[in-house]
Amino acid sequence: MVPTIPDRVEIMKTCDHRFQFFWTLILVIFSTSLPSSAMAKSPQKSEPGNPTQQSSVWKTDVGSGFRKNIKNIGFTAGTGFGLEILGSQKAHQLALAYGHMGWMATDVIYKNQWCEGNLELWGEIFGGTQQHPESAGVFGLTIGPRYHFITHSRWVPFIDAGAGVSGTDIGEPDLGSGFQFNVQLGGGTHYFFKDNLALTLQIRGIHLSNGYIKRPNHGANALLFLIGATYFF
Repeated sequence: MVPTIPDRVEIMKTCDHRFQFFWTLILVIFSTSLPSSAMAKSPQKSEPGNPTQQSSVWKTDVGSGFRKNIKNIGFTAGTGFGLEILGSQKAHQLALAYGHMGWMATDVIYKNQWCEGNLELWGEIFGGTQQHPESAGVFGLTIGPRYHFITHSRWVPFIDAGAGVSGTDIGEPDLGSGFQFNVQLGGGTHYFFKDNLALTLQIRGIHLSNGYIKRPNHGANALLFLIGATYFF
């Protein structure tokens, strides 16, 4: 049955309300997770290439590599376009928001090589909506590794991958159950406008499927363009 114009308007309103709910939820988590020290004092300032004033986050100066056991929390959000790949019969356009928590598991590794950097282990909660081909909700939890490259500048690129569990009402013809696994892969960069606070930009692919727990299991795939902020402490 083809939805009437009033039905489509109502679907769009429902979609907007769901997305606003997830934005609000993750913003609350982000704000309440900030350490009290972040509000009590301003971070030390250091310029790239000038190690005279040592940062508590970096080995020496900005972009020189993180110290082991540094933690971070962040928030990103964005949208993109659906991909009819890996068996999907439709292109699923998603708009998602992410709340991120990470722990720097290593000191600088692969020293003096092109790939020197730090390995981070992270967890994320995410939620949002499918905007095409019809309105639906998506939420989930993902964990994985992220690798930060040393550049000795305020631009710090990274790559990451993760997997976890999700819930959605996207449904047929591509998904046969509300429970889904998610696999995510991407890359991006931080730009540190303060020693411990960065603008975060990322391109990320996401795949949803249920491992043939229930058919159909063609999967839903999307490519997302995300923007947000990350605080390191």
